[in-house]
Amino acid sequence: MILTNDKIRELVESGRLRVEPLRPDTLRENGLDLRVGGEYAAYARDGIAVNPCELDDAGHLFRVVRADEVVIPPRSFALLTTEEYVRMPDDIVGLANLRSTLARYGLVIPPTVVDAGFEGNITIEVVNMSPNAIVLKRGMRFLHLILVRAEGRAAYAGAYQGQRGVRPPKGLRGEC
Repeated sequence: MILTNDKIRELVESGRLRVEPLRPDTLRENGLDLRVGGEYAAYARDGIAVNPCELDDAGHLFRVVRADEVVIPPRSFALLTTEEYVRMPDDIVGLANLRSTLARYGLVIPPTVVDAGFEGNITIEVVNMSPNAIVLKRGMRFLHLILVRAEGRAAYAGAYQGQRGVRPPKGLRGEC
C-alpha cells in the first residue's frame, strides 16, 4: 500500500519516520521530495576495468567532491546524496524515483529501494542519458521517495546504515 501525505505526516509527527531537515515542500501527495546534498562522487579515472567481485571496497575508484552544484556530463553518471538524513520505520520501504521534470531533461536513476529500518543520507545514482551536460544545484528537489507499507517488520543491517554524505559502492568480494 502506497502512503499518501496524511499517513506520512502521521509517521513524521509520531517520530516513527524522521526526515531532517523537513521543509514544507518535502511532504508531497504520495511521498517525499528530497534535495541534492552538498557533495557527490564520480569515477576518479576513465577507461579502467572494474571487477566488483575482486574488491573489498570501491571507494578508491571514486573521487568525492564537496560542491554547491554537480555537472553530470553527457552519457555519464554521478552518485548524489540527499541533503536530508532519513530514518525509515521498520515497516515502511521507500521506492526512489527521479522527479519527472528532471527525467524530461534526460536524467534517469536505476530502480532503488530504501529498506525498512534504513537510517542515513540516501546515496543515489543519477545517469545523464542526454547529449548535453546537466547541472544540478545543491538544495534543489530531485528525488521523489514513494513510501510503501511492508507486511511484517525488518531491521536494515547493511553496509550503508548510518551513512553521512555520499557513499561510493562497497566491493563484492566474497559474494561472487
